[in-house]
Amino acid sequence: MKRLTTLLASIISLAAFGQDTLKTKGATEFKRMMFGVNSSPDYCYRTLKNNGGNAMASTVFDIRNSSEEYKIGYTAGLNACYNFSQRFGIELGVQYSNKGYTYKMSDLSFGDLIGSGNGIVYSTPTGQVPVEAKYRYNFIYLDVPARAIFYLGTKKVRFVASVGVTTNILLKATLTSVSEYEDGNTKRETYDQEYDFKSLNVSPTISAGLDYSINNKLNLRAEPTFRYGLIEIIDAPITAYLWNAGMNITCYYALK
Repeated sequence: MKRLTTLLASIISLAAFGQDTLKTKGATEFKRMMFGVNSSPDYCYRTLKNNGGNAMASTVFDIRNSSEEYKIGYTAGLNACYNFSQRFGIELGVQYSNKGYTYKMSDLSFGDLIGSGNGIVYSTPTGQVPVEAKYRYNFIYLDVPARAIFYLGTKKVRFVASVGVTTNILLKATLTSVSEYEDGNTKRETYDQEYDFKSLNVSPTISAGLDYSINNKLNLRAEPTFRYGLIEIIDAPITAYLWNAGMNITCYYALK
């Protein structure tokens, strides 16, 4: 919640900055058709839902809520934007997106091993015991965003906002384990998640930021962006809705 508040504050600050800047910069040439390349580092997490309706499901729900945390993901891809006027345009794109969350276990402790046949105690070698482990749940999607874009101002720096919807097509789901050992070594392994995750999702998307016209061909845009999946990722007693918030940076090239 604190990070979402920070994102909203960033949007408001950008809007205020854009209002001031619009009055001081020179006018920019109208660009009707633009193609862009974008990249967005994302704060990724999930909202859990308890479909179990029993004590066991409630216990698992509480454990997951206390042990899981955000992960850093990303979204990157290509976009085509058609501007009907200086005030309004539409955009379609194709994106590659890594979403998900992290399960963290710390202060791990393991006792010495006892032989099952002779009862001899075998000491665990020093440095070979993990003291912390993280499990990153990665959901790789092909995203197809469609959004309406609204511009404020006609100067070189303009305020821009958008609202739209993204179709999420699941490509794969993996689990990355990261174990840290007493001797300082780290072991990282990635596995496929063998669960029947839903292959499609739909995510409403909102953004607001600043657009800077570098010259008559190039624009650079920075937009804090929020995306929320409306469909449960799996039919299970405990399921989740994936969401992410990031700073989307796009470089556009205008054809005309």
